Amino acid sequence: MELSKEQKIELAGDPNTPTEELIALSKDDDEEVRIEVMWNDNIPDEAIINLKDAPYIHQKLEFMMREGEEFSNKLIKGLANSENYFVKRIIAMSDKCPSEILEMLSEDESSHVRIAVGANPNTTPHILNKLSTDKEELVLRKVARNPNTPMDTLLELADHEYYMVRKCAASNEMLPVETLAMLSEDQQGHVRYCVACNPSTPLECLEKLADDGYYEIRVGVVINPNCTPEILEKLECDEVDTVRKRAKEAKKRK
Repeated sequence: MELSKEQKIELAGDPNTPTEELIALSKDDDEEVRIEVMWNDNIPDEAIINLKDAPYIHQKLEFMMREGEEFSNKLIKGLANSENYFVKRIIAMSDKCPSEILEMLSEDESSHVRIAVGANPNTTPHILNKLSTDKEELVLRKVARNPNTPMDTLLELADHEYYMVRKCAASNEMLPVETLAMLSEDQQGHVRYCVACNPSTPLECLEKLADDGYYEIRVGVVINPNCTPEILEKLECDEVDTVRKRAKEAKKRK
């Protein structure tokens, strides 16, 4: 017996509907039925995969992430070739995304997807090295921050012509002390600020940055976990109230 549209919608939204029926309804010709399946709390992975190109499917995936649901390997692989770049971006952000999928997504035409790959802490050095020549600056920034970026590549990004890329490299704790020392003298305050905050920055750089002309950079020194009591004591007498206040707070915590 053929079900009416109303009956299908009722079944699609019922959390007690059997898995096989939800999968079948996810392929229904009627979009309202498919959307009702999409928001079923017990939707199986196969049904989500069937809906990978449906409008607003990324909102369902974002909701699952907020609820702490982990994407299965089957779901990740099934969604990786979605036509919706929002979906691919979410997949590229998942810490469960396997390297072969990350590599495929690193060549996606959407910069949003490539940015997510560059930011993923599980992206391999090989993929990050490839992304380091991307045409989009935002991709380069994510690569510069990623702890898996190969050292040779990271050093190149630390010397990049765009200061925002250097800034991101300056925040990478894997950066060697000699490069951090070089960046501590960068003409751009944004770069020096990231050096000031980096836990890998050597003490002599922190001492020098504690005298920087920009008070925000002096605040960066204060919040660095390696800032010494001597530096904090000096900054307690800073001419800027914000620096003095942060220094006093940090000294109390220590």
